[in-house]
Amino acid sequence: MMEWKVLKKSECEKILSKWTDSYDVKWDPSQDFEPIRDSLTKLFGSVKEELGINLPSGNEYAFDFRFGMGLYSILNEKFHISEYQASNDSFWIYLSMKVIPDVVFWRWGPGKNDRFYANSRRIYLKALWWYVHLSWQGNKEETYRILEENTTDEIVQLVERSGPFGYRVDLCRVMMRLYNEYGYGLRGRNNKLFRRAMKLNTARLAVVEPALYEGEEEGYVRELFQELIAN
Repeated sequence: MMEWKVLKKSECEKILSKWTDSYDVKWDPSQDFEPIRDSLTKLFGSVKEELGINLPSGNEYAFDFRFGMGLYSILNEKFHISEYQASNDSFWIYLSMKVIPDVVFWRWGPGKNDRFYANSRRIYLKALWWYVHLSWQGNKEETYRILEENTTDEIVQLVERSGPFGYRVDLCRVMMRLYNEYGYGLRGRNNKLFRRAMKLNTARLAVVEPALYEGEEEGYVRELFQELIAN
């Protein structure tokens, strides 16, 4: 398992203040994370080249989704990250502040401390990994297909609504697959279907166990989307 330094909030604040003032964002090679940095910066360059962009403005989701898919693949396949490790904020904070700070800074710019360390659910790299993990359909191709037409709002709604007992991974994956089916043609910044579905799901989980539902998670989620669309 990779070892990393746990960064205190005061350390993060000091580092970020320098970037805010100077835009001189550099990685810290003090620990053995160079293989991860090499892989992720190559991914960063290839995604920008694929999209033909130098800045993220107007291409936020297109970048997030593609970089997130690559990040998930690299960390899982090359570096064998586990769900347990992916739940550890200190890992993502170290990656954000010390290993690929230039990538995170490029995406969010100055002053966005919540995307680096300050808000557990909004740490950028962590959010991307969990977005892909909670959407995973067994292979890259199918996962790519169901995520390609989404927006940044779907990332927020999925990742930031973990519930009181954490993520229900299997249920989330069904939600994402069926949202692709029921939300086809309805996507966009003005689409509230997924947001409404996640809110209704959160409320229902307090009284309903999807695994005991007729049709289990699939039946539960289908009925949820059908009810929302009908109304």
